[in-house]
Amino acid sequence: MPQKKILLVDDDPSVHLLVVPILTKAGYMVVSAKNGEQALHLALGERPDLIILDVIMPGIKGRDLCKKIKAYDVLKDKAVIFLTAKDSDDDIEAEMEVGALTHLTKPVNADVLLKTVKGCIG
Repeated sequence: MPQKKILLVDDDPSVHLLVVPILTKAGYMVVSAKNGEQALHLALGERPDLIILDVIMPGIKGRDLCKKIKAYDVLKDKAVIFLTAKDSDDDIEAEMEVGALTHLTKPVNADVLLKTVKGCIG
């Protein structure tokens, strides 16, 4: 069975330092992007099984990026999880409206992250 690929998009290096080892140790291949433009390029090239997005980023914001990703036929069925400090009901609702499967709040617990990822892509 091929290894599942995850694209992690966040402008905060500490999030990458925390999340990448958790996912890698669990057997996932992780591709990282620091901004929306880079993420869109990687998503089209790498075709990840799951995309984990921050909301607040320079350039393309997370929700706008999710809309752009979902507009591509080759990416429209890809699972998207928002991982962000913004956790009001309105924020979460806005994330779901642009195509996210679920929402995780920073800082994320490793067990919660893995359980959520597994629930989305196995």
